Amino acid sequence: MTELSKKYRELVTEILVKGQTQDCRNGSQRIIPHHSFTLDFSRHDNHLLKLRKMYVKGIEGEFQTLIDPTPLVNISQFEANGCNYWKLWADKHGNLSVDYHNKMHPRLKNLISDIKIDPTSRRHILNLWDQDNVDNCTLSLPCCWYDMTFSVIGGVLHMRWTQRSVDTMVGLPSDIYLAYRFMNYIAEATDLAIGSCMFSLSNVHIYDEHIDKAMELLNRTENDSEVPLSFELKS
Repeated sequence: MTELSKKYRELVTEILVKGQTQDCRNGSQRIIPHHSFTLDFSRHDNHLLKLRKMYVKGIEGEFQTLIDPTPLVNISQFEANGCNYWKLWADKHGNLSVDYHNKMHPRLKNLISDIKIDPTSRRHILNLWDQDNVDNCTLSLPCCWYDMTFSVIGGVLHMRWTQRSVDTMVGLPSDIYLAYRFMNYIAEATDLAIGSCMFSLSNVHIYDEHIDKAMELLNRTENDSEVPLSFELKS
């Protein structure tokens, strides 16, 4: 079993066993305050959860849309890249405003340049959180993952990925894939090998209506990688 499958199952088990039931803005959930784990992304396919079917095309489309410097204003831009789930957060005209993109550029270009110029610096950070935008309610969705911090040691790129909120059953497997894609993108742009990624997670939850699916997943093996689990997405 891959490192990711083991650590994901450990997390799901911890939430089911130790999590407290708590109401939130979009339902009831089982929640723990924080969790962290590290994955070695140099291992083949260690970014793909093989305990369920992963819809890679949509995640890849999300990544391609986010790294495109063209201003992101409408879900049609996601959909043109094969990502169809962002309509949950758009207005009736399909319009969007997200700091995932608004704060990504031009910092992404500068980050790559900074790593090339001074790889051993401890200031290689891409932070997307803008409290004013959150307080002023100008965003379609505040960032759930919001910080990527990079370290270069011995010609290898390492990253810490930070999330303020984690939908463990629906969002987290996709977020892990997305983290890998960003890390690999920057490693290739800076001619570095890809190394480890630490996931620093807060407010880690499973919605009540997903608990049965979580228990089902714990009984799966990696032979079930093409067997889907159906979830209701939360806006």
